[in-house]
Amino acid sequence: MSTPEPTIPDAAPALAAFELLWQQDATAYAFARAADGSLSAGHLHVGMPAVADLAHLGHSVTARRVALHELLRLADSPPDGLELGDTARATFAVVEIARRSVAEGLVHPQLQHAGGAWLAFWGATLDASVQAALAAVASALPAVCADPFDGDPAAAVHDLYACAVDQIARDRLRSAGVRLGRRHGRGRPSAVELFLDGLAAPDPELAPHSGYAALERRLSAWVDRGLAGRTQAPWTLALRLDERDDHALALELWLQAADDPTLGLPASMLWEDGDEVFSFLRAGDPRRLLQRRLAEIEPILAAGGIGFDLERPADAALDEDAVRYFLREAKPQLDELGVPVLLPTGWVRSSSPLRVNLSAGSEGPRRSSGLLSRDALASFAWQLAIGDTLVSEEELRELAAAKEPLIRVGGRWHALRQTDVDRALRFLERRRSAGGIVDLVRAVSGVETDEAGLELGEVFLDATLAALLQGGDERRFDPLPTPAGMTLALFPFQERGHGWLRLLGDLGIGAILADDMGLGKTVQAIAMLLSEREEHGAGAVGPTLVVCPMSVTRQWAREIARFAPSLRVHVHHGTGRLAGPALVAAAQASDVVVTSYDVATRDVDDLAQVDWDRLLLDEAQDVKNPATRRARALRRLPARRKLAMTGTPIENNLGELWALMDIVNPGLLGSRDRFERTFARPIELAGDERALERLRAVVGPFILRRPKDAPEVELELPRITVAKQRCRLTVEQAGLYRATVDRWMPRIEEHERSFGRRGAVLAMLSQLKQVCNHPELIVATGQPLDGRSGKLERLVELLRAVPHGDKALVFTQYPGFDRLAPHLAERLGRGVGFFHGGLGARRREELVESFGRDDGPAVLVISIRAGGRGLNLPMANHVFHFDRWWNPAVEQQATDRAYRFGQRKDVFVHSLICTATLEERIDELLESKRELAAKVIAGRSEDWLGELDLDAIRAAVALAPDAVEEAAA
Repeated sequence: MSTPEPTIPDAAPALAAFELLWQQDATAYAFARAADGSLSAGHLHVGMPAVADLAHLGHSVTARRVALHELLRLADSPPDGLELGDTARATFAVVEIARRSVAEGLVHPQLQHAGGAWLAFWGATLDASVQAALAAVASALPAVCADPFDGDPAAAVHDLYACAVDQIARDRLRSAGVRLGRRHGRGRPSAVELFLDGLAAPDPELAPHSGYAALERRLSAWVDRGLAGRTQAPWTLALRLDERDDHALALELWLQAADDPTLGLPASMLWEDGDEVFSFLRAGDPRRLLQRRLAEIEPILAAGGIGFDLERPADAALDEDAVRYFLREAKPQLDELGVPVLLPTGWVRSSSPLRVNLSAGSEGPRRSSGLLSRDALASFAWQLAIGDTLVSEEELRELAAAKEPLIRVGGRWHALRQTDVDRALRFLERRRSAGGIVDLVRAVSGVETDEAGLELGEVFLDATLAALLQGGDERRFDPLPTPAGMTLALFPFQERGHGWLRLLGDLGIGAILADDMGLGKTVQAIAMLLSEREEHGAGAVGPTLVVCPMSVTRQWAREIARFAPSLRVHVHHGTGRLAGPALVAAAQASDVVVTSYDVATRDVDDLAQVDWDRLLLDEAQDVKNPATRRARALRRLPARRKLAMTGTPIENNLGELWALMDIVNPGLLGSRDRFERTFARPIELAGDERALERLRAVVGPFILRRPKDAPEVELELPRITVAKQRCRLTVEQAGLYRATVDRWMPRIEEHERSFGRRGAVLAMLSQLKQVCNHPELIVATGQPLDGRSGKLERLVELLRAVPHGDKALVFTQYPGFDRLAPHLAERLGRGVGFFHGGLGARRREELVESFGRDDGPAVLVISIRAGGRGLNLPMANHVFHFDRWWNPAVEQQATDRAYRFGQRKDVFVHSLICTATLEERIDELLESKRELAAKVIAGRSEDWLGELDLDAIRAAVALAPDAVEEAAA
């Protein structure tokens, strides 16, 4: 390693020089020194605010504070127009030494406890040449640089060197995308994983963990052993085939540690820097070793015309013949002699240089409602490329026949595996030259090539297809105005939704309309159904089957009658519903047939006899599990095109998105197993951003989602206020809470490694939630409810504060608590209704209708399963979540029963949470899960709680001392 030249010249100062002073807080001060000796920060733009008064300079000077990462950038690109002053030159000399040290591997990981925290950083391994270089800089260091270090120039230099080594190592790891502590399992990360993550993190401070002390002792012993034994093993000769910048190949001589194949240095360093680095890292005489081993292999290389400089052997240029000789003849002989041969990284990487490029163009007539007609196809042109050079199928077949492991194409060498060539040829044989839009999306997103084990290269689309597949706000399709026969004018964003639905419908492909709850998905769908018939004629479009929750079947019929009275509607529901030929005839005489999921499942044989034009699934999350009888039945229904409508396409996990898309566009996401391997597990378990982006690319053209706060929507909805209401347990509740934990925790610990553990965890959590609601849910005594539940008392207080004339919804997941509604009615002196799954369809309608009247109930208690979705209740503007569903998506659906079109009052949402209990701790976890929902990944339902480790479970269910403080008092 060469020693930098840090000598500070005595020349007179330039007109303006750049000065840099390193500080003990791992930052520096930057300022300019003019010819007259004045100091300022003028014309310096290094990214940090100006600060004043550097006391150690003896007078006030304005300077800029420079962070370490900025200092490293300054070393590469100093300020323009300024000569480097003495302090800057010395500082940059130290930075250069640090960079050389990192490049040569003179670093080691360290774990240290300081300032009450554990830190992970890269320590600098000081060899003789580094020490000499740092000493040279220190001896020439201007005195002002040592002021912050008590006048010790060596301390100043070594402090900067250590900080720079650590920062450079971190930067290089992050720029290379390296994550040292990648975890494949679940649960709490280990101390080792946190430490390894910290070595590549921007900040060395680690998250708390009890295992750091033991790890520090093991790590220190490991580093000490490595440093102590670094000179015990000798060097050995290795050959490296290197591809130069001009794509020519050269054979380089390397010296490789006999005990560590990953430690190697080019032989050219012997002639440029001397033997110091080699002798520091390993024992022996590297020059003598090189000469002896080179003499042994020289005859093998000479037979192919390969020779090295006799005085300073380092590398030899190879022509094409020499390359082929070396790989075919010389390499096997060198392997027998135990001489390692290293090939270029690009040749041995896991990915092949063989890629498949795609060009696609649109075929068929255009329609006014969109880009293409229903019969339009996309023509595909697949072309192979090796590196950046296109090759024909014929040329690839010739390569396959020649079985050449190394080829030169476009002036570059490439290593081709025979299996890759065969796979590409099979791919071309199977692929069609044309296909539908689903085929196009699978091709463009790389799903087709991935499934074939190939890499997708460049993609070229014509303007029509590019516009169709454009995602997000830039997606281009024509808004369609409100149909003439519609009694309600669409909002502008609904006109865009109408145009999008017609576009995909005209193409005959499935879609998912995923607008936020309350934005009028039903209205947009009705506009689509009506405009199709106005354009083509009522008799030219077959019937649509609408499948929805039972609670909204009649609502669908009423809204069609209200907004599009010309549409003929038949409701297939109730005991008197039609069957067989009578049902077929009624469907053919209708534009829309409305039924429920349960009825559709039971009557699938009769419904399957109808040739449906469209299958429309409302609240489509009801078929999120593809293995259920309901989902299997819906797949049996014949329909030319399909539409799913849901505000939560991913309510629980990514498998639900696959289930929905497999109904509306079968085959788009491949098989369920392949989807799990390619998308679900990488995204959900590892946070794979590349897989997430690819999934968005695949499903993006078929999903339209606008949240309420999207600029496009521009709704004038009233304000919504969301608050968490803290409650305390009563003494009775606290006793039941402790007893429940004491009863279940031994069983959970006993089943820690068995399938029974998950069920035991969920059972305990469910009972603890019921305890937080009211003791009567756990032990039904028949005693009065008053005064026994802090949460119920708080609910009564909040409901009493609801202004006269306002109406409230109270959601609970425990419909069995049927004493709640009459208790609230008694305490409030107001009418209270109870909407739950045990009510028949007619009774549900009557209850919703009465709630909407001024003289109807003021409060409606709702089972969240029965009424958390599908209902339209804007007459209420107060929402109370009596117990947490522990899934943000489900709670949002429930809230949106009130916060939707038609709401004219400010909406107030209250979530009741028992302080210092499981409910408060789960609430904290839910806040972190909301971020995942925004990325296409929604938090899983309560099942995810069953996967917590024992420590997390104990912490979650522990009853804090202040849980019953107020109640006990």
